[in-house]
Amino acid sequence: MKTKIYDHPMGDYGTPFSSGVARREFLARLAELSAAAFLQAQMPGEVPGRPYRIDTHHHFSAPGFIAAIASRNTNQKPLEQWTPSKSIEDMDRSGVATAMISTSEPSVWFGDNEQARKLARECNELGARLMADHPGRFGMFSTVPLPDVDGCLREIEYTQDTLKADGMCMMTSYQGKYPGDPAFAPVMSELNRRKAIVFFHPVKAECCKDLQPELAPALIELGTDTTRAIASLIFDGTASQYPDIRFIFSHGGERCRT
Repeated sequence: MKTKIYDHPMGDYGTPFSSGVARREFLARLAELSAAAFLQAQMPGEVPGRPYRIDTHHHFSAPGFIAAIASRNTNQKPLEQWTPSKSIEDMDRSGVATAMISTSEPSVWFGDNEQARKLARECNELGARLMADHPGRFGMFSTVPLPDVDGCLREIEYTQDTLKADGMCMMTSYQGKYPGDPAFAPVMSELNRRKAIVFFHPVKAECCKDLQPELAPALIELGTDTTRAIASLIFDGTASQYPDIRFIFSHGGERCRT
């Protein structure tokens, strides 16, 4: 899997953002645009010399996350080999002004709530250092230890209020539960109160990994789990109950509100 660059390509907005407020204002505007009109009007034909894209799907890896996926043989070598310099090289090569970094699947929960909380904090502290060390080049969708709801609420408070993250990254499902599940209602309520941006990244759901053994699970299941997450938000009533949350879906899901 190669690091995604400009999963949601932007128009020419000049120099990289200089503050989290500017990034959040831009992302709020993005959440109001339709994907079709946006792509038709904004997609450039070639990369100019001056960075202009805002990449909303750009992964980074904290040392603890690298150790976790390596020990589980998830076969995510690009994530294991990630460095800040590689990200910046990719960004410069592709005309990316600012990358919104996030932790990829399977995120940080591996059965132990306390360990997941520690790993989420490690990821977020690293993200905050990247933003400080490279002003304007990185924003952050913070990592949370779901399905641990209490730990998630604590991390939302810390990353939004102290680290000034631009939003939050959620997986499309956790242990078979999708975002509209009542178990996640306290999280959705808090995100709605904050008018937060939520970036969804898909996972390979346990239910369906071996339905077609001849195909790699990611080939079908990442897109399919995104569809399930969107359906959950709509048909479980979450999108209408919490209308101030702005959603971004990866791998082509440019429409940011359901």
